[in-house]
Amino acid sequence: MNLFIQNTYFDVNIAGMLEFETLKSCMREVEQQSNRMDKKQCKVRVVIRVRPPLLESDKSSVSTSNNHVTIFNHRNVKENIQYEFSAVYGRDSSQQQIFSECVKPLLPKALSGQNVSIFAYGPTGAGKTHTMLGTPLNPGVIPRVINEIFTQIEEEKNACSEWTYTVSFSYLEIYNEKVQDLLEPSGSDLPIREDADKNILIPGLATKVIHNFNEFKNVFGPASNNRTVAATKLNEHSSRSHSIVQLTVKKQKPCQILHGKIYLIDLAGSEDNRRTGNQGIRLKESGAINKSLFALGEVVDAINNGLPRVPYRNSKLTRLLQDSIGGSCHSVMITNVAPEERYYYDTYCTLNLATKSKKIINSTVVRETVGIVKPQRQVVKVSPVKRSGPEKPNRLDSSTDSLDTSDLPSHSISPLLKRQEEWEVQVNQRLQQLETNIISQVQAMKPSHPGAQTPKTKAIHDLQRQLAENHAQLKALASQHTLPHSMKQKLPKPPGKNLTQSLTDQTNVIADTPDTGGPVLGKRKRQEEFTCSPLFAPPPRIKKKGFVSSASVKDGKENSEESVVKPEDALLHSSSQAKRNGDFWELLNTSSVKGLQALQTVGAKRAKLIFDWRETYGAFSKPADLMNIPGFTEKYFQKLLHSNFVTTS
Repeated sequence: MNLFIQNTYFDVNIAGMLEFETLKSCMREVEQQSNRMDKKQCKVRVVIRVRPPLLESDKSSVSTSNNHVTIFNHRNVKENIQYEFSAVYGRDSSQQQIFSECVKPLLPKALSGQNVSIFAYGPTGAGKTHTMLGTPLNPGVIPRVINEIFTQIEEEKNACSEWTYTVSFSYLEIYNEKVQDLLEPSGSDLPIREDADKNILIPGLATKVIHNFNEFKNVFGPASNNRTVAATKLNEHSSRSHSIVQLTVKKQKPCQILHGKIYLIDLAGSEDNRRTGNQGIRLKESGAINKSLFALGEVVDAINNGLPRVPYRNSKLTRLLQDSIGGSCHSVMITNVAPEERYYYDTYCTLNLATKSKKIINSTVVRETVGIVKPQRQVVKVSPVKRSGPEKPNRLDSSTDSLDTSDLPSHSISPLLKRQEEWEVQVNQRLQQLETNIISQVQAMKPSHPGAQTPKTKAIHDLQRQLAENHAQLKALASQHTLPHSMKQKLPKPPGKNLTQSLTDQTNVIADTPDTGGPVLGKRKRQEEFTCSPLFAPPPRIKKKGFVSSASVKDGKENSEESVVKPEDALLHSSSQAKRNGDFWELLNTSSVKGLQALQTVGAKRAKLIFDWRETYGAFSKPADLMNIPGFTEKYFQKLLHSNFVTTS
């Protein structure tokens, strides 16, 4: 009958497992199609902004017309070099014009699950920070982007209330090739990682959730003060680090989530240390900035030349810009140029890099997650089964393996899940009917008269009676402490005894108990108390002729607290302590520098100090003389004596 039950339950479980595997395979296919990435190629859009000259008397080397920038050729003054870009803005351009024509058209793409990158590039003093941050009266790209994002979110909410939006941002800087958090500055260098979808992320970077522009302003303002800024000969407020604002927009509704990001990057400008006058820490910062910008140029050249390996990992700046340059972003490069003739070579190099960058092609994608909600298994805690009770536990209860789909909305439950739920109900009903029939048959097999005994029940009663007699004999032997070791291991554990007490190991207790032969130090006494544990039963003690036990047992436990003697106390009070002290002071007063290093905690430097002091002031006459040695504190003095087992008394 039991074999029939097991086979039936096994067959039912096999059928359920096959059905559930089919369900899992279908859900796996949904997960594989959850991130739909319709790749579209687009070039990096490069725009030029020429700032006004600082002085009207300065001679200009840059001229603009439509989408062209013209500078003279330093190799042949009679010739000019002309560059063409997506857009060119002269000295009369405004912050609003730059934002409306170059940045604002890309923001709806972030709300549709795509990535957008806007970064300012150019030499030092060309106006990059002014373009990205601006002033309170004339804000730049970053505050305008935040304000416009919330405006567009409100417009979409009014048009369709089905979507919910979550906006968060993080703020960091790359200073001396170290990634530092500006929202929660800690001074530590944060690592840069890449996930399975080739997304660049920074573990440990603080993220703040914002609901309107005022919340952003209250957090971003103090964080901007944490950025490293210093004065040089060319710029009174020169940025000494690259700063990156990462804005994350999460747009979701039932069974669909859109993930969009906006990178707002303010790069530090390249510097010529001959003109900036950098020294000391400024020179080190300038070297780190120029190195990262040089790595940026290598990345642009590698992409344009179609090299198999793009050196993104040569710098942390290029590692973070991996998604913006040759990645999956809609990128806009705002190149700032200084018009003065003294900045000609900086302008020339900047325009050349900008020309190379406009050839880069990014593969933009829509990061959209779609699919059903995964059902979760019910976790039911099963109470321990009581043996002495009229009711028996239902082992065929499959409530712990059922899928809870009651909380799922009706439109999100697939037909396969509904079928699985109906199938489980039918299986449970069949199993319960089978169990009821088996229990009724077992009860029918019992004798009609309670007092009647069958041959099987009579044999069981005889075994139980014999076991009770053996248990009583073992207890009697245990009270006399004459129980052999082989019987101790076979003795069952009495009911109600705590298992942790029977597993206590008392074999390492050091005792000092009076004996007929005198005190014995450091002897390990095994516990004499009787234990019923079959795991750690003490072995029988082998006693020689004439041996008298020194163990004293009180209430079944050895009084080990009164008999414990510390090894160091025994050593200090031994007869050899005086000789040890004498050898220590003799070594201090007679040994060379190499011989003094034989002492514990005394190295080459301390041995030299001890030797020099002894040569100057003579031999050590008392322990306090060691305190007069330069660098020897009271704490080290005590450590020296303790490590070499020396006493001062």
